Amino acid sequence: MLHLFKKRTFSEYIGDTFAFFKENGKHFFKHYFIINGGLLLLLLVLSYFIFKVYFEVLFSSIGTNAPNFLEDYFNNNIALIIGVFLFFLIVILFVSLVNYAFPIIYLQLYEKHKGCNFETLDLIKAMKAKIGKIILFFLALVGLSLTAGLLLMAIVFALFFVIIGIPIAIIGIPALMAWVQLSFYEYLNEDMGILEAYGRGFDKLKQQFWPIVGSTIIMYIIIQTIATVFIAIPYIIGVIDMVTNIENQQTDADALSFFSIMMVVVVCISILVSYILNNIMIINGGIIYYSLRDQNENITTLSDIDQIGTPSE
Repeated sequence: MLHLFKKRTFSEYIGDTFAFFKENGKHFFKHYFIINGGLLLLLLVLSYFIFKVYFEVLFSSIGTNAPNFLEDYFNNNIALIIGVFLFFLIVILFVSLVNYAFPIIYLQLYEKHKGCNFETLDLIKAMKAKIGKIILFFLALVGLSLTAGLLLMAIVFALFFVIIGIPIAIIGIPALMAWVQLSFYEYLNEDMGILEAYGRGFDKLKQQFWPIVGSTIIMYIIIQTIATVFIAIPYIIGVIDMVTNIENQQTDADALSFFSIMMVVVVCISILVSYILNNIMIINGGIIYYSLRDQNENITTLSDIDQIGTPSE
């Protein structure tokens, strides 16, 4: 069993993340898809039909004599478009909420049961017990994103016009991601308010800033590389088919029709892969969180002391 409470270095943050999935990946993703599979399927179905209509309208405007074809289409269907968009946004937020909380709850039970000796019902009960805190954290996160987050983005964007802006973005964005993850772990694992959780998360980030940021950057690069491979395949197929149809003097409509389908497939695969692979990033955050807790609270040492004199089996 991989122990969560353990003092780690930079390389161990990455290595133990993959060791966790190697040891418990089958159990983790089994229950992940049992709980989240239906939600992901709903999101993919909605995404398919929404983007299918979008690309059909987009490509159908090519070659038309109407200069404001897209504008006219949206103006004539404004109520339907707004209604579908709001419903789609609500589904995305709910799916994101459940998906983001699942790995944190999973690690809680993993530590509590000293391994993956728990079932789907245990996960559902634990998530229901924390649902209020999960929603509050996301509301606070949205509020911070719309205030301080936008201000920071504006500053970073302005700094992009000078050389110093690029390294600040490369370091700052992963640091913000790690801070939010550590704060969410604090909030769901301890009895505290949101502001206190963010404060403790920030303290933990400062404690090992460069190893944490470096680990987050490496994990992000790995995830994006894997996602790009999955996304590139249908995109390349669509481009090759469109070029082939044009060379064979087939109608532009046929070529664009298949290409639009491939673009929809690309979007759906992108959404699915991003949600699934995001588990790796959050588990990595958990490995960091439990390591820092052990470093601060000496949990492993105290546990070893408590076991002194206990008869071995």
